[in-house]
Amino acid sequence: MRHEDEELSESQRLSMLEATVSTNRVGLMIMAVSAVIAISVAVTVAVVNIMRPDISYVEAREFSRLQGDVEILKEAAIAYEKSVNKTRRILDASNASALKALMLEQEQSYQTHLNALKQGMRELAKMIPGSRTWLDIYDEQMDIALEQSRARMKRLAEIQTSELPDMKSVTLPDLPGVKTIEEP
Repeated sequence: MRHEDEELSESQRLSMLEATVSTNRVGLMIMAVSAVIAISVAVTVAVVNIMRPDISYVEAREFSRLQGDVEILKEAAIAYEKSVNKTRRILDASNASALKALMLEQEQSYQTHLNALKQGMRELAKMIPGSRTWLDIYDEQMDIALEQSRARMKRLAEIQTSELPDMKSVTLPDLPGVKTIEEP
């Protein structure tokens, strides 16, 4: 190498030195720009971390417990909905029971009235002299009406109506932070 240095002229050595200096200068500029970018990124990240609000995330264990509570409440809501529907059917059936009892009483009253009319016609027939054919005609018509009333009573008695079944309450789990309403 020494031998090569001796062969180069002053101007050649000077131009090589200038080329090396310019290469070093470009390298230093790239390093300076990279350092400025790195410092800028670091400062930006630090500012963002400082300015970011504190967000507390739920722990996985707490989240799974809350999911379990939600599932329990969903099941309780479904059971409650079924209970409400069953209660509506029972109320409808109890209205039918009341109507059935009322109609049975009405038919019984109707039969009592017809029997009283028949008895009154017989007594009237004993008081009036003459033919009794009118009594037979009216008696036959009242027997038909009484038979129809008895048939209606039989059909009413055969109609199935529900009685109130035993209702079971749905117990909900004790959940922290959830207030329960106490029944009086």
